[in-house]
Amino acid sequence: MTTFALDTATPDPALAIVDGDVVVAESWLGRIPGGGRRVMEAAHDLFSSSGVGPSDLGEIVVGVGPGGFTGIRIGIATALGLGQALDIPVHGASTLEALALGIAASGISPPAAGPEMTTVPVIDARRGQVFAAAYRVDAAGAMDEVIAPAAWEPSDLAAAIAGLGPCLVAGDGADIVPLPDSAERAAGAAADRISPVLLVRRVRVGAGRPVAPEYLRLPDAEENRLRRLREEARA
Repeated sequence: MTTFALDTATPDPALAIVDGDVVVAESWLGRIPGGGRRVMEAAHDLFSSSGVGPSDLGEIVVGVGPGGFTGIRIGIATALGLGQALDIPVHGASTLEALALGIAASGISPPAAGPEMTTVPVIDARRGQVFAAAYRVDAAGAMDEVIAPAAWEPSDLAAAIAGLGPCLVAGDGADIVPLPDSAERAAGAAADRISPVLLVRRVRVGAGRPVAPEYLRLPDAEENRLRRLREEARA
C-alpha cells in the first residue's frame, strides 16, 4: 500500500511517501515562517519528483501532535481534505512517539543504556514550556511509555527524567531543558526533526491515534478568553 505521511506540529514540517516498507520520498520544509502553510505546495513537489500521484495512494497518516496549535490544525485539515477527496482512510499518529523512534535510531546511546534505550523527545511548546514524554525503545522499535506526554516546565522535566537513569534527549525543545547528569543530548539535526516515515511505522504496528489534535494544554485563544472571564468576574 502506498502511504502519504505528513507532520506539521513543529517548525520543520515533514512529508513522505512510503510504498509498503520502501521509502519512496521524504522531505522537510525547513524552519521558515509560515512553513506549515506551504504543505500543499510541498506535497505537489514531492508527488511530482517521486512519480507517485495522489490517485496511487491507499491511505494517509498525519502527526496529531503535540506541537504548535496552528501547525497541527493545518496538517490534520490537509490530511482529512485529501482523504475525503481521494476516498481513502486517514490515520493519526503521535508526533512525540515518532520523534522518540528517530532518537533511538540515531544510534547515539549512553553506554549504560543496555539493549533498551530510554528516549526523551522534547518539542518547544513556547510560553517557556516544552511538550515531552519518555519511552523505552528496543532494537526492534517496540516502545514502552515511561513518562506520559505532557506540557512541562523545563526544570520539572529535568527532575522527572533524572530518576530514569541513562537517557537520550532530542527535539527542537531539548536545549531549553537543563539536563541532569544521567541524560545525554543527541547531536545532529536528524535526531531533532520528525520523520513522517516513523509515523507510518506507528500506525502499522497498531499504535495509530484518532485524527484529532493532541494539544496537551489549552490554546492561547482559550487561555486569553478564560483570563478575560476571570478579570470580568473580579471587576
